[in-house]
Amino acid sequence: MKEKPSRPLGRPKSTQQKQPTNELILQAASTLFMENSFADVSMDDVASASNVTKATVYYYYKTKSALYTDAMVKLMYRVRKQIIDLLRQPIELKTKLQQVAEVYLQIAVHLDMDFFIQNAKSMLDHDQIKAIHTAEDYMYEGMEEIFEEAIANGEIRQVNPAFTVHSYISLLNAGNYQNANGDTLFTNSQEAAKEIVDFFWRSVMIDKS
Repeated sequence: MKEKPSRPLGRPKSTQQKQPTNELILQAASTLFMENSFADVSMDDVASASNVTKATVYYYYKTKSALYTDAMVKLMYRVRKQIIDLLRQPIELKTKLQQVAEVYLQIAVHLDMDFFIQNAKSMLDHDQIKAIHTAEDYMYEGMEEIFEEAIANGEIRQVNPAFTVHSYISLLNAGNYQNANGDTLFTNSQEAAKEIVDFFWRSVMIDKS
């Protein structure tokens, strides 16, 4: 009897895949890397969280640094799409900014890629660091376009769009602040979103007095 060609070691059977396996691995890895340091996450941890074998993880990603880079890049693309979709709604800009703030604060993910890079810098090469920064810039550029349109439409005053985006993100990061005792600045994400956007809006609103 003629033997069937064997699958490469670690590659999952196509019939077992309801969602692309590499996407399952990336989602699990993103969560683990967000909740733990680079050093504290092993390929075994990723395999277990993905419900695949370690050989399968290595089939798609030869090193943990390659997996980390792809996970961070894909995270930036997912966050960008979610933010831009909200900011493209046909409603007033302030309301859209508050919706973005609520989502951002609820998932408690800081878009501070400098932190994530420093977390694994000794294990990442130049191209991997550049790839993460490029994905981060892509997200910010999408938001800058929204502010540029708002300026052109007279929704906000003339401001530097790039600076405005970074200021907004920095305020959102501040909304997730916790002190050494775990105390937060606000009681919930809705309160934080409102306070942050009200504060931010006063810096970009058009003075009609």
